[in-house]
Amino acid sequence: MPSSLKLPFLALCLFLGGFLNASAQGTPAIDSSLESSMVVVGEQTALTVWLENITVLDWPDSPKAAPLALKREAQRRFNINGRIREGFRYMVSAFEPGIYSIPPFEIRTSNGILRSRAHILRVFPISDLETQGIKIGTSVTPYLTGIFLEKPTPYLGETQDVEAKLYVSHASPDLLRLSDGNVIQMAKDGLAAWRFTTKTGATGYLDYDGHRFHVYTYRSSINALQEGPLSLGPGDADAIFQRRIVGRGGFGTGSHTAKIHFPKVELNVRPLPDDAPPEFQGAVGSFAMEVRPLGREIEFGNPLTIEVTVTGSGNIDQFPGPELVDPEKQWKQFDMIAKPSGGERRSSSGSAEYSQVIRPTIKVPTLPPYRFAYFDPLLESYRTLESPVIPITITGEPPAANGGAGELVFLTPSGRVLKSLTARPGISMWLWQVIPAVLVIALLAVGFRRHLLARRMSAQPSREFQQDLKKVESQAADRVSFYREATRFLTERRTIEGFEDVFKTRDEICFRQDPVPEPVEKGEKKRVIDLLKTLSPLWLVALFFGIQLQSVEALSADPAKAKAETLLLLEQEPAPEHFHNLALCEKALDNPGPAALWAYRFQLHGGDSSDLMDGLPGIPAREPKGTEWVSLIPKWAYFQIAIAGVWATLILFLVLKLVYGKLRRPCLLVASSLAGLGILIGVGGWYLYPRGISFQPLQTLSVITGDTPMRSQPLEGENTMREDLAGSLCKVTKTRAGWAYVILPGGFSGWIRSESVDPILES
Repeated sequence: MPSSLKLPFLALCLFLGGFLNASAQGTPAIDSSLESSMVVVGEQTALTVWLENITVLDWPDSPKAAPLALKREAQRRFNINGRIREGFRYMVSAFEPGIYSIPPFEIRTSNGILRSRAHILRVFPISDLETQGIKIGTSVTPYLTGIFLEKPTPYLGETQDVEAKLYVSHASPDLLRLSDGNVIQMAKDGLAAWRFTTKTGATGYLDYDGHRFHVYTYRSSINALQEGPLSLGPGDADAIFQRRIVGRGGFGTGSHTAKIHFPKVELNVRPLPDDAPPEFQGAVGSFAMEVRPLGREIEFGNPLTIEVTVTGSGNIDQFPGPELVDPEKQWKQFDMIAKPSGGERRSSSGSAEYSQVIRPTIKVPTLPPYRFAYFDPLLESYRTLESPVIPITITGEPPAANGGAGELVFLTPSGRVLKSLTARPGISMWLWQVIPAVLVIALLAVGFRRHLLARRMSAQPSREFQQDLKKVESQAADRVSFYREATRFLTERRTIEGFEDVFKTRDEICFRQDPVPEPVEKGEKKRVIDLLKTLSPLWLVALFFGIQLQSVEALSADPAKAKAETLLLLEQEPAPEHFHNLALCEKALDNPGPAALWAYRFQLHGGDSSDLMDGLPGIPAREPKGTEWVSLIPKWAYFQIAIAGVWATLILFLVLKLVYGKLRRPCLLVASSLAGLGILIGVGGWYLYPRGISFQPLQTLSVITGDTPMRSQPLEGENTMREDLAGSLCKVTKTRAGWAYVILPGGFSGWIRSESVDPILES
């Protein structure tokens, strides 16, 4: 290579090498973590400053944290796939109770100043600890325990971090180190709490009363479910310790299990203020909200999925989520579904993700905002978050409307008897159809034989009927003769029911002594003749079709009057179509809860209620998806299939024992196939069948018909978990003093007033 090119080539190689090395290292970053945020006076807890993709020659400069004490402890360095991660550990302690702020650490780099986050350290008096002892043989090793809260006077529904602390003496004669802290079985009076668990590594140490105690921290978060004085604890944990005896050296010579006792701590829960906004649904804390539509362009009639994320600190898993602000009902809203958090939440901080499917009812240019109200315990006031309006594009045109606006399209009663679904269905429900099927075949055979004769005589009944009717009319001059002829007409046709008045009048005027001939009045003659005409075969056919055509128009156009008429008809002649008509009336009267109840009852008795449920609020049954495709067949059918598989297995065994010759092979093939398929499909379907209430028989479920809030406890004034429940499908699991504990599709549950719940299957 010419010397004139060596220098530029070398510079280019150095530049590329430096660029690739910088790319491999990544962006410099700094962070810090505090092992325990609640300590007692004199306790030292670890604070680690983590530096990533930075080459540090010396310890970072410690911030001024007086009156806290920061002591350098250790330095660790890692190289993970070319990424350099270095940790500087400090021990933090305080000498007076109080709440202190640990300032952020700063370090100067080629990219500027990097700053870690600040921390809050709560320091409690050492007198809050309780002294206990672990007895091993003839010696006793002391330990200290305590439970510490962020706030002793939280608000109702406010979530706060809590730490249960275990201080184990690390002195002669027995040196103990925690091997497995297990879970604390903690008493919770009116509180909801995650499990108290710990790591095996100590979070710090405490020098007290001539002993050095290693500190182990059990973390959790609690939420107050009721107002007034409450308590957390006492609790116990079956902890396992590694033990060594002084002079032998090293851990692992044995283990010792001891029951560790934790004391209780008192707190007084304050009620929330009364000036809550209408959108408030029980969220307490400090939150931020982000709304993301999965798409900005949809075709009219297609659904749009909205993802909502709420981030912050508070009872983030205990409220139903933000609400779409749509007072004009421009969007059909489906249930807001909370995504699983993926495990227990040890901290009051985090995020909750929700998903909602909505569908436009008219063409609009924007997606309306979502609104979320919460109570901020730091500011002691309610706040409302509202997302920005998001532009969207809706293509296509709405379908043309059918029928007049506001028209109530009632169903004609079909005459079907309401099915009784209280008994458990089974395969036998189809066996009875063999009997009518045989009868139908027999009747068809007889009917075909008489077909030619019926054709020849089809006109004769009508002629004979008219001739006999003229004989009755010819006697119209005399009441006695007229009624005698009329009753003869009815007697020949063996008809009495419905004509009792004719026979009664005949008896009164014809069987008295010396009856006086009286002329038949014109109106009386017409009434009797019209009554006799109802026996005409042609008139009966016309009457049948007339009833079918006029029954749709039989109800009033006024939904309130139509509701009263339908309820009366339901008492007199029950029919499934009456449920449909009642749902239609309640929907027109803007009563979504009762409308949903009648719609579900119509569906229970074999009707299609999809049009009735359209536009109704509340939480409906979930649609099958994923492995829920098995719910397309009723659950009891899988049980019957499994029983059939058991029978086939028994038959297979008998074939093996008793059948020989040519029939043996085909019988074995059929029996083994039915046995395998029956057990596989039956047991598999029964096991995979969804366990949500949406997939249980409707006759076991109920509907929330009243506008009532869902509360966390069966008491007025308790934490309101949800408001918009009218029309929701639910399952009642228990009742208590006028309250019902219900489970909604998706697993959301709580207490509502019993009078607001009606079973789908009437008892």
